[in-house]
Amino acid sequence: MEQLTCVTRDYAWGSTTLIPRFLGTPSDGRPQAELWVGAHPADPAVLTDGTRLDDHIREHADKALGAHALETFGPRLPYLVKALAAAEPLSLQVHPTSQRARIGYELEDQAGIPVGAPDRSYQDHFHKPEMIVAITRFEGMAGFRDVEKTVRILRLLEHPWADRTAKELEAAPPFQALHSVVSQILAESGAGLRDLIGEIAVAATAAEARGHRSSRTAGRHYLDRASVERESTRLFAQTASLAEKYPTDPGVLVTLLLNHVVLSPGEAMFLDAGVVHAYTSGFGVEIMASSDNVVRAGLTPKHVDVPELLNIANFTPIPAPLWEPATVSPNTLSYRPPVAEFALTIAREPGDQLPAEGPRTLLCLDGRVDVVSALQRQTLGRGESLFVAHAEGAIALEGDGTVAIASVPGA
Repeated sequence: MEQLTCVTRDYAWGSTTLIPRFLGTPSDGRPQAELWVGAHPADPAVLTDGTRLDDHIREHADKALGAHALETFGPRLPYLVKALAAAEPLSLQVHPTSQRARIGYELEDQAGIPVGAPDRSYQDHFHKPEMIVAITRFEGMAGFRDVEKTVRILRLLEHPWADRTAKELEAAPPFQALHSVVSQILAESGAGLRDLIGEIAVAATAAEARGHRSSRTAGRHYLDRASVERESTRLFAQTASLAEKYPTDPGVLVTLLLNHVVLSPGEAMFLDAGVVHAYTSGFGVEIMASSDNVVRAGLTPKHVDVPELLNIANFTPIPAPLWEPATVSPNTLSYRPPVAEFALTIAREPGDQLPAEGPRTLLCLDGRVDVVSALQRQTLGRGESLFVAHAEGAIALEGDGTVAIASVPGA
């Protein structure tokens, strides 16, 4: 077992308090967005002797990874864990498939854009499916909503642009209609776009107020319109807030087409390649394939690549992409989406049926816990993390704490 020192990334959308509180450190007033717990070469964790975790794994690959992970992914940790703290919306973004990641990486190389450059979307060759498990209430947007429902929500705005957009969505098959509408929205710019976003913000605020009135008066057997109004009030409040922060960003209008997702603590959302999404607020544990490939379309000062997003996004409507954990025991939940790189276990002592093979990364979410193997014992407090090598064998938990354990399925 190796205790880890991890890197915190400061992005503008981060919270000034959530990660410092989690780590038990004073806030310096800067927005701290992500704590990276893993071996991604952009910001790997460091062992107590100063060795980078990616170097340690590469130099001791057999013992660190085990045969399955090493043969499948090579001498690298195939997943990355983050503690993510959002006080403001993240960028409107999408992640590529493995094939598109390789192609995009090579195309940007050929264009002479250095890896790590701010105007580069593809930082590595890998796909980036990801899952977020809420620690606090967590909100976000993910996937294009059912078109029929979106049409009804748009018409609640009672604005000419929204009515025209609703008609366009009704005039073609959903994938084609959404691709066309989003392409048109993201092509908008200038004073006309600023005026439109301002008008939609006003319309959203008015519609939100109407929705609140309807929810108070609809009664137990409410009309279908009243149901849609209640579902849309939070969406419209978000639209008005985004318009205030991004008054010239067409991404504000795209968010009207996405599922609005609210997670309670312990609930999760899984985002596969092509799913357009943006987190908006809350604190959670995020696990993903170890990649930093992000293609953005808005709601960010970072590099935006609209043509690439339109090329790789999935415009087929989907339900909110919630992911249900399996209950292993009263103290253990297993989150295992359909990807080869990662699974996540949330456990507290005694934590039955913990991952016993392959590389494991532990992050203590609360309390204090001893991690015990046949070879040694390590104590973790909230915010502390640990790398457990395959050679360490099975582990158990002792104490009064909750731990997130990342692992490789099938290892």
